[in-house]
Amino acid sequence: MTFRIVVRATPRKEDQEKFEAAYRQVTETVRGTPGHLHDELLRDTEDGQTYILLAEWESEQAFRAWEDHPRHLEMAAPMLPYWGDNGVERRIFEVRARLDSV
Repeated sequence: MTFRIVVRATPRKEDQEKFEAAYRQVTETVRGTPGHLHDELLRDTEDGQTYILLAEWESEQAFRAWEDHPRHLEMAAPMLPYWGDNGVERRIFEVRARLDSV
């Protein structure tokens, strides 16, 4: 089973473009990390300010190895100034079922 990492962030409105640019930069850096499958950045259409970073990893162990690696903070550094006043909420989910397109 794969794992999804869900990170919720609320950057200030004036920082949204910088936040999105930093996300693209970080995603390019993470590409090729062992166990990393893909990332998505979602923005709430109702409040227009809340973002969800959705990452898929082959295993929880692969994600935690990357998260615990000393280089993790260096790789994520471009996004850190834009996390917003509410901080960051991170959750790890195991994919238990998936409906595939027909």
